Amino acid sequence: MTEQTLSPTEFCEHFARIRDEMARVVVGQERAVEQLLVTVFAGGHALLTGMPGLGRTLLVQTLSDILHLSYRRIQFTPDLLPTDIVGTEVLECNRADDRRTFRFYKGPVFANLVLADEINRSPARTQAALLEVMQERQVTVGGQTYFLLAPFILIATQNNVETEGVWPLGEAQVDRFMMSIKLEYPPLAEERDILRRTTGARSNRGRPVASPEIILAMQRLAQSVPIVPSVKDFALAIVRTSRAGEPEAPAEIKRVIRLGASPRTAQALMLGAKVLALARGRVHATRQDVADLVEPVLRHRLLLDFRAKAEGCDFNYVLRALLRAVRERELPPVSKWARPLLKIAQV
Repeated sequence: MTEQTLSPTEFCEHFARIRDEMARVVVGQERAVEQLLVTVFAGGHALLTGMPGLGRTLLVQTLSDILHLSYRRIQFTPDLLPTDIVGTEVLECNRADDRRTFRFYKGPVFANLVLADEINRSPARTQAALLEVMQERQVTVGGQTYFLLAPFILIATQNNVETEGVWPLGEAQVDRFMMSIKLEYPPLAEERDILRRTTGARSNRGRPVASPEIILAMQRLAQSVPIVPSVKDFALAIVRTSRAGEPEAPAEIKRVIRLGASPRTAQALMLGAKVLALARGRVHATRQDVADLVEPVLRHRLLLDFRAKAEGCDFNYVLRALLRAVRERELPPVSKWARPLLKIAQV
């Protein structure tokens, strides 16, 4: 079976067609939709955050309809077991010769698109069942390895820590998510549109405008996008500045960050920037592509110090300080009076 190939123009057209079809079903959330599509075509996994009722499940189900992917939904609860996710071996008896053998029954992770709904409502033991699934895209049971379908995309929803009955995700778990995509409450006009669409006799469903073969072709094309060394250095500067132990980190960062970004962060920035470049009609990634992804890529990876939280320093404060430190270090010498006029958005 020959692999399907696409041109950069075809990539841009497919991306726009999928995004437009998503907008036909999902009201608003344009930024979240774009970040989710970037994650999919970069071959990563996404973590959807926000309060319940913002359409996270609808967003994922619509994506599976539009991309024409096999879809499974796992509802995480405190009594969910790892075997309920990956599958289990069952002892079967052949009545003809009375011979007993073990047979593996595949779990719901054996699908193209898997939704781990409210992933932090299960304890660490159950969450750990997804580590091998997310990283190696395989399941090992009884010494036997079973490979997952391609493409494989895991999208998890996470409730805020302020809600009842949640367990925090471990650092190794959240680091395997390429992006943490935050869904916000809709403005008044969009909420009116939601009521109009969801309380009538008809409901919209996404129409298939792509296929698994097209997704794999888009992922392969995105990996081949060239990135100049200056853009790579810019992404590395952001990642290394977030670590308190690095000499690049300023005192302001060392004071508020307890755990910085891992090397996976730079990989996510690079892969995401390549997808954004193709989606924007270019065949090369720029610093602006990297800068546009810093927030969702770093949001779940930075662990703030308890003193920073006590002083009211949230993630947005840390992100601004991080970008400001990177930007000022790369600027040519200027007057101290002109320095406050420089804008971070010019990266």
